[in-house]
Amino acid sequence: MTADFTFPELPLEPVRAGSSVLVTGPGRAASKLARRLSIELDPGQNEGAVLISTNTTGRSLAAEAAASYPDLDLSRIGVVDATGRADVESDTAARIEAVSGTGDLTGMSIDFSILSSALNEDGIDRLRLCVDSLSLLLLYTELRTVVRFTHTLGGRVRATDGFGVFVLDPTMHSPQVEYTLKSICDGAIEIRVADGGYEIRTEGLPGQHEGWQSVDITSA
Repeated sequence: MTADFTFPELPLEPVRAGSSVLVTGPGRAASKLARRLSIELDPGQNEGAVLISTNTTGRSLAAEAAASYPDLDLSRIGVVDATGRADVESDTAARIEAVSGTGDLTGMSIDFSILSSALNEDGIDRLRLCVDSLSLLLLYTELRTVVRFTHTLGGRVRATDGFGVFVLDPTMHSPQVEYTLKSICDGAIEIRVADGGYEIRTEGLPGQHEGWQSVDITSA
């Protein structure tokens, strides 16, 4: 049986392999939480991560990961740069691919497959996926296309016993949009500002704490 995904530095219980979650909340806070969920790898499980970034270039994301996690092996990280700036030239060990822009969902899917295969060929057993964010995709693409994209990536996560994180800022959309995207995922994690800090609560994920929990979303 495949081991659950763990988050030792966050107030979350392990999540079943093959699951995808929708992280909702104010854009910057949700992005920070999503990156922690995807980059803080379990060294005992031979994990890697692929991040699809719409708001931070591949070069910048790799540099931020290296600064936040000095012990992180960047060769285990892949980034699909969907900003349209194609800022991929870097001396980082992270693998970086770029697509033409935020509306190129087909290119993102292809590059995700390329990076996943490359990491698997290097002997990495399982992957965490982060798409940051669906809200920016929806600025350039109709909901039906984004739903299909999310469903496809979630299916790949499920088939490979991975872990998927999709980010959405509810303030940018109608409640129906949030409900539709949430229904594709296995569960959700909501983040909010509270007393000068942040709190999270889960929905639809078995074995989690009930109610709001204080959380530090700054990386180590």
